[in-house]
Amino acid sequence: MFDRSVEDIKKKQKDLEASLEQLGHELVNVLFATFKIAAMYEPNNNRYIEQSNKLRAVLDKIFEEEPDFILAARGGYLYLSDVRLRAGRDSDAATTHFLESWPALGLSGFSFFEDLDPRELDKFVFFISGFKPGENRDENYRAIKQRLDDLHIEKIALIKYSLEDDQPDDDEEKNKIRVRARKTFFSALAVVQSNVNQARNQGNINIAKTKRAVQGLIDIIIEDEAALMEMTTLRNFDDYTYVHSVNVCVLSLVLGYHLGMDRRRLSHLGVGALLHDIGKTRLPIDLVNKPQTYDEYDWQMMRKHPVYGVKFLYKTRKVEETTVQASTVIFEHHIGYDGSGYPELLNKRKPSLYARIVAIADTYNAMTSGRVYHREKYLPDRAITNMVNRISKSYDPILLKVFINSIGIYPVGTVVALSSREIGIVARNKPEDPEHPEVKVIGDDTGLFDVGEVKVIDLSHESGITITRIIDGEKYKIDNADYMHIG
Repeated sequence: MFDRSVEDIKKKQKDLEASLEQLGHELVNVLFATFKIAAMYEPNNNRYIEQSNKLRAVLDKIFEEEPDFILAARGGYLYLSDVRLRAGRDSDAATTHFLESWPALGLSGFSFFEDLDPRELDKFVFFISGFKPGENRDENYRAIKQRLDDLHIEKIALIKYSLEDDQPDDDEEKNKIRVRARKTFFSALAVVQSNVNQARNQGNINIAKTKRAVQGLIDIIIEDEAALMEMTTLRNFDDYTYVHSVNVCVLSLVLGYHLGMDRRRLSHLGVGALLHDIGKTRLPIDLVNKPQTYDEYDWQMMRKHPVYGVKFLYKTRKVEETTVQASTVIFEHHIGYDGSGYPELLNKRKPSLYARIVAIADTYNAMTSGRVYHREKYLPDRAITNMVNRISKSYDPILLKVFINSIGIYPVGTVVALSSREIGIVARNKPEDPEHPEVKVIGDDTGLFDVGEVKVIDLSHESGITITRIIDGEKYKIDNADYMHIG
């Protein structure tokens, strides 16, 4: 019976992939035709209306199989989510067009979200069909993204074009990436704040905006994760709850990226991470922000937030894959690897993969921030040591090892003492040489340098200079924000 059930599952999966491939080819052809017709006719023309109806019909069929899906180019092929669209005579022209034109726009493709409004779709089609790309694909991408924001298109998101060979390495391009990382981080912060306020006042959150915020974070991580990791070290925020959620999302996505997750899985992981504490909106604000140590009554209340979060999410949106994955993270992120923790389970079991990832990111950020459950701020090495000491009980050993390798021995933003009697801030890690990162040298034993005197050195190229220890930057009134534009 077991063998038969396995075979049934395999057959269903194979049938689903075949169905998605067929629908993918249909979507490519219809989308291609819709763009061409939109370039020739007005939105109220019967020819366009007829073609637009065909496009919506195909999208509806795909949404029945995949509530959220991706159409993107990868390795010379188009993919519908994870299903490769093999070359076919009927779709050769359309496929070739997208494979050639999307990179010039700075795009690999698009994400489509369920409940896509026909008006959003029409605005999207007419804008893309009429967009005239310039020579710089990064500028094209930013222009398209800005215009979609202006048009309030929330159910279609861009997938940024990325190739390792195209990674920028000059100072000007690094600064551009850093600016985008900062903008993306604060955009995600604004989404969290908006969700919290809406949850408290109106009883709902904006899932579409949450997904788009996560997609933006994924784009930056793929392009240059160090630029975004640096943002997680900032501490001067009025409300810790908001920035903690974004930091946990970034750390979770970095771990997921190093695990080899594709965009779809990263999106599910990221949405769950960004919403992992949404249940706290049901708790008194004074409790959430309480500076003193919690008493037993406080803990009884706080332990309810995962259940509150799940109930809240299911009242907000109908059940679909993203909601299910996010609710699992919300419910399980305080359950230990051995099944301990809360909410208490009748039958102890390991949490889901996404929840195990978020649990690591959540604890690490809380410890290194010195807020909420961990009143004392830990330096990164002490936080990691503390977590390693609780391995197998609280954390998945393999995931924790990958996490440590991902953030490095000296995580980006860590303040360090050098053997040259200088002080530095870690700017970038090297997986192949974790003990010798790039460092911004910001001072020496005589004091901190002026910002204009700060230099960036690569310890793998500096003979005799090593990191001797991690130091607490706050004790020396070092603010990482002062040096973010350097390096």
